[in-house]
Amino acid sequence: MTPFHRLGLAPDSDERAIKRAYARELKRCRPDDDPDGFQALNEAYQQCLRIAAQRAFALAAAQDAEGGSDDAQTETAAREMPGPVAPAPPSPPAAPTRAPAPAGEAAPPRPRPAPGSRPAAREEPQHAAEPQPRYFDLQAFLSELFDFAQRRLTVDLQRWLRDCEPLYSLQLKHALRAPVAHALAECEPPLAPAATDVIAEYFDLGALYDPDPRLRHWLAVASDRGARSAAFERILGEYRNAHDRLVDRWLFDELQRPALWPRRALIALIPTLPSRLRGLLLRLQRVGPEWLEQRLNPGAVGFWLRACDPERLDPRRIAIAAARIPLYYLAAIWFLSMLMGFDPAPRDNAARNIGLVFAGWAAAALAWIGLRRMQRWMVQRMRWDPLSAYTLALLAACAACAYWLPFQAALIAGIVGFVQARSRATPVPAMVCLLVAALAAVAITPPAARAYDATAPLVVVAAAAVLPLHDLALARRFGVTLAEVRAGAGKLWRLAQILAAVAVAGYLLH
Repeated sequence: MTPFHRLGLAPDSDERAIKRAYARELKRCRPDDDPDGFQALNEAYQQCLRIAAQRAFALAAAQDAEGGSDDAQTETAAREMPGPVAPAPPSPPAAPTRAPAPAGEAAPPRPRPAPGSRPAAREEPQHAAEPQPRYFDLQAFLSELFDFAQRRLTVDLQRWLRDCEPLYSLQLKHALRAPVAHALAECEPPLAPAATDVIAEYFDLGALYDPDPRLRHWLAVASDRGARSAAFERILGEYRNAHDRLVDRWLFDELQRPALWPRRALIALIPTLPSRLRGLLLRLQRVGPEWLEQRLNPGAVGFWLRACDPERLDPRRIAIAAARIPLYYLAAIWFLSMLMGFDPAPRDNAARNIGLVFAGWAAAALAWIGLRRMQRWMVQRMRWDPLSAYTLALLAACAACAYWLPFQAALIAGIVGFVQARSRATPVPAMVCLLVAALAAVAITPPAARAYDATAPLVVVAAAAVLPLHDLALARRFGVTLAEVRAGAGKLWRLAQILAAVAVAGYLLH
């Protein structure tokens, strides 16, 4: 089959007819549906264009040659045609006349043109213009592609990619895979996962047989960023579309609109709103930390993250507490005064009480900050997990308060020990070990010390400390984590036997 038969043309078709036939055949043979057929069609189209260009060049050369021969014949005829006859002057003396040249000799040369005259310009043969390669603007294509993907549906995006004429070339489509994948990974804002899947499917990105691993990496980055961006906007949408909840609208306006101090002060003074706003920011930070300051007001984000941080005494947090404590205290004593018939007694020493409450709040905040830092130090330096760190910290606090609050210290220590035993994978040996440890602690306590009130909480603290100390010893000995030790029985049965022997020995001695 000749190239012209492939396009359904006669062999003498011109370039215009070839292009029309190619456009007609493209509707029947698309590169997505039949890549091999499209490749054959494109080769036939290029070959037909070359044949047509060669034919046009040969025709132009032939016409130029014919035009040159006609001009030569016209000049010869004009030169041999006799001119008009002039009156004869007086005849001079006769001169010998020159005989005409024989028939076999060459004709006399053509007369030269007069000095200063320009020779007639000879037209050069017109060569048929070959089709020039089209320039493809990569940046303009990527910008249009991502803009279309952001604004339109995935069905429209598929149609746009399918009808894009430059992408009919398989070579260009293959060459665009790496730039498109890299642009997808760095696109801001990221495309939706559905649009990313459409583009990846069209350009065949992320295939397992692909020898270039960068394409799969860029596609994974683009998919992850698209999913996180969609989750980020979905969380914000819960507050953006809350038309029936005024408080949520306040929180959304605070994060996205310019700072308005009356609104900020109102949010700071209403209970639970600052912590709720911090919870929203932490959710957004877990999903997309790089978009917090891009899509939200950076001043509001920084203010509320510092003002509501429980692990630091920021001046913003102190200012909010200094404004809320007097307000809440005055509201409470006014309510009590109204219930008591407007008795002025609750308003006595209001300033001193407000100062004491503020000092108590500051002490509690500092204690919590110290506890958190100690827990972090235990986890990072001593490689303890948070459960063991909190357990030992609470037991130490109970031992310190045993003299002043014996009942409360014993109760808290007992609850801590029970939670430690129940949280293990094998709770039965842990409970047995806890009870035997309590009996052993009571057995070895001297009789004279049992008369003190602080002895009972200290005994409970010692019994509750047996399990975490057992876990720490095994983790250090075998080089495993505390979570792995708690997942098994460990040496609890052997430890229970040892503690039972200690309890028996203590009872025999006392």
